[in-house]
Amino acid sequence: MRILKTNCIAVAALALAVAAPATAQTREVVIGTPGFTNIGGLEIISKGFEAETGIKVTLRNGGMDDVVKMALDGSVDAVFLPADLMDEATAKGAITTGTRKHIGRSYQGLAVMKGAKVPDISTKEKFIAALKSANKVLHSRCNGTPGGPGCTRTAYMLSSLFDLPEMAGVKHAPSPYGEGGDALARGEGDMAVQNISQILKWDNLVVAGPIPEEYGRYLDAVAAVPSKAAHQDLGKQFIAYATQPGTFSIWYSRGVDPRKGAQ
Repeated sequence: MRILKTNCIAVAALALAVAAPATAQTREVVIGTPGFTNIGGLEIISKGFEAETGIKVTLRNGGMDDVVKMALDGSVDAVFLPADLMDEATAKGAITTGTRKHIGRSYQGLAVMKGAKVPDISTKEKFIAALKSANKVLHSRCNGTPGGPGCTRTAYMLSSLFDLPEMAGVKHAPSPYGEGGDALARGEGDMAVQNISQILKWDNLVVAGPIPEEYGRYLDAVAAVPSKAAHQDLGKQFIAYATQPGTFSIWYSRGVDPRKGAQ
């Protein structure tokens, strides 16, 4: 019994000795992303990356300004941003040259309740007619300066849509829960405009289609590695994985079209 106990201790010690280096060598890549690319594909893509490489992925989600700060301070290994904000970060020297990659165009769209008639919004005229047929179209609330804490960039894009002259007569209201789809999912209206990737999180909502492109209600996403990132090689590896042809269907199914958008 004493010998057995000694052997057990030796085996346990060996296991710890073997396990310790493995734990120390565990690699992790940290990604900074706003919601439209996080829900728009990265939640799914990151799991595939982990499964294929064994490298842990931490998605650090935040507002667009938060992600710009991550790029500036190098607290993440890769960032996903709208193209114009990436331009600003690049101008400040925050992005490693040659690492910027095109992701695609993330559309805002029209949602209806599951089971309701899905309108044809394939043209501006049909889109306007659909909105005017509703008793209430819900959208994001925008309080204060656009881009500020009470009015995010996306919220302004959606709420300001109803300031256009052709939208006169559309019965609309801001969501008391932040985003239009959040209120529509609770049955508080007939339709909602919201980023398509955010609509898809609700099982009881259906995407009628993207807002006609002429209105410019979309965000062109790109990715890059911050110049101060601690693990630039891992950041590049993750971006290469996220932009490979095999991920097209993932992005597209979440309202992001890799065939379109700024480079």
